[in-house]
Amino acid sequence: MSELLKGMQGVNLYLIFSLIVFMVVFASAIIYIMIVPKETIKSISELPLNDKNNYE
Repeated sequence: MSELLKGMQGVNLYLIFSLIVFMVVFASAIIYIMIVPKETIKSISELPLNDKNNYE
C-alpha cells in the first residue's frame, strides 16, 4: 500500500488535509463536551432508561 501511495503526486497534501480534518473534529468534540451543561449530559445519559419517552 505504501508503494502505491509513493507513486502518486500530491499524496502528502491529502494526508495532511485528513490529519487536519481529524484534529478539528476531535478538538471541536472536546470543546463541545466542555461547554455543554452537566444537566444536559445527565439527561442524555438517562434517555435509554427513562420510561417517560417510551416510543414503542
